[in-house]
Amino acid sequence: MQRVYRLFIAIALLAIMVSVLILTPHPTSAQDGGQQNTQHVVQRGESLYGIARQYGVTVLAIAQANNISNPNLIYVGQVLKIPVATTPTATTPAPTTPTTPTTPAPTTVTPAATTPPPATGPTVHVVQVGENLYRIALKYGTTVQAISQANGITNPNLIYVGMQLNIPAPGAPLAVVPAATTPAPTTPAPTTPAPAGTTEAAGGETTEVATTPAPPSGAQAAAVPFDYGIQVQLFGQDTAKVIDNLTRLGVSWVKQEISWATFEPTKGNINFDDIDTVMDALDGAGFSIMLTVYDAPDWARGATEENGPPTDNQDFANFMTQLATRYAGRVDAYEIWKEPNLRREWNGKAYGKPLSAAGYVELLRAGYTAVKAADSEAVVVSGGLAPTGLDSPDNAISDRNFLRQMYQAGFNNVADAIGVHPFGFGNPPDSTCCETIPQITGWDDHPSFFFQNTLQDYRAIMSEFNDSGRFLWLTEFGWGSSENLPGDVNPNYGFVEFTSLDEQSQYTIRAFEIGNELGFVGPMFLWNLNFCEVFGIGSAECYWSLLDPAGNPKPVFFAVEGIEK
Repeated sequence: MQRVYRLFIAIALLAIMVSVLILTPHPTSAQDGGQQNTQHVVQRGESLYGIARQYGVTVLAIAQANNISNPNLIYVGQVLKIPVATTPTATTPAPTTPTTPTTPAPTTVTPAATTPPPATGPTVHVVQVGENLYRIALKYGTTVQAISQANGITNPNLIYVGMQLNIPAPGAPLAVVPAATTPAPTTPAPTTPAPAGTTEAAGGETTEVATTPAPPSGAQAAAVPFDYGIQVQLFGQDTAKVIDNLTRLGVSWVKQEISWATFEPTKGNINFDDIDTVMDALDGAGFSIMLTVYDAPDWARGATEENGPPTDNQDFANFMTQLATRYAGRVDAYEIWKEPNLRREWNGKAYGKPLSAAGYVELLRAGYTAVKAADSEAVVVSGGLAPTGLDSPDNAISDRNFLRQMYQAGFNNVADAIGVHPFGFGNPPDSTCCETIPQITGWDDHPSFFFQNTLQDYRAIMSEFNDSGRFLWLTEFGWGSSENLPGDVNPNYGFVEFTSLDEQSQYTIRAFEIGNELGFVGPMFLWNLNFCEVFGIGSAECYWSLLDPAGNPKPVFFAVEGIEK
């Protein structure tokens, strides 16, 4: 009887233990090939970037774990698997210690950035949080292309935390290209996105359904649809190297700025030599070419401060006639001026040419007429306006207001396409004003700070004036990143600290996708290829440049190169 009692007690205890195991809650995680997945429910205002930072993983790791093809397209309530790398076992290479299959490296040794490991065979590197192929290639003294080929990687941006990469032994350390010296005298000053004001202005998100616009009518050139482009600086540069990089990127369009002041320093004395060299290189390589012409010479102005328009628009018309005649059939498009809604590009108040949309339209009319008379097939694009919500007659005019005033001044008949500079500042391309993203603490309280808002607002203004047939040409766009660049960030460009190199790549790819999807966007010119190499490491242009100060590709270069065009 006592034996039966003890057996009963044992069975009861076992039942209690099983019940406890069943009823005890477990973390929402799962093992997945050496990674532990936890769950995250997307909340309003969150982005994949913010979620990745919260869990200490990369955007690409989360995207791969959830089969997300577009990291910008997540929604409130979506349940995401968050891959968290588990502690490696004794047989797994330590995450921070690259090893070779035959001779494991000591766990306390990490390859120096400037000293490649010994060439004892292919090295195995385990991808860590925040790494990309660009950084890994620099660490081992090899190239992104070599690592991609060794691992069968078709898109250099798609690597994930915990991924094991075979690092081919380098034949020699990376050649360091010396930083560019002072640019040649013919190098025009670059354009840097102007910090936009935050004064209140009408604007906001529109809900217009995108349709394919009809071609412009009348004397306007045939509509040019979406295509890939980039702005470059060729004057004073290694032309063959620049052309090689452009070819690698696979873009169709190339934009080069032409400073009128540089090439006609005295009235009637135009020096075409440097322009000829650039045209021969670009045209010979088969690129479609757009020239942005701006900056009146001192002899044509009544002042010398900053850039400004000519006193007499006929002087500009004469220059454009010579330019368009010489390059007829070779230059495909001309952008007339740049950012004429900013004082720094239109400083003419001292001689009767204040900031004015009507004044700009008259200059545009002179340029349009001259180009069409010399080359009727060339496309004339209005100067891209600086995105700003500031209305201060002595400093800037809101680009939305300026565009409306252009229409009121007769803009409809003097351009084939509308230039726009929809910089996203620190905001993702799918964001609209004024979403609250914790990681972005400024430059997010006005529609002019958002890529999407700028495009949709311009389209709405076009519709107001019955102008749905023209395309918007994105003559400058992009996202800057200060990551890996030395020195303090200029407070006027503080938003570049919100964007990582990985995000710069993702945002750029997505922006091209959006432009292609909208149906009213023509060629998109990413800003810029090589300005960091040209103007030096201390220049603001470095934040946006696809090449670093030594001329080596940054992650965004490989991202654009990898787009299926």
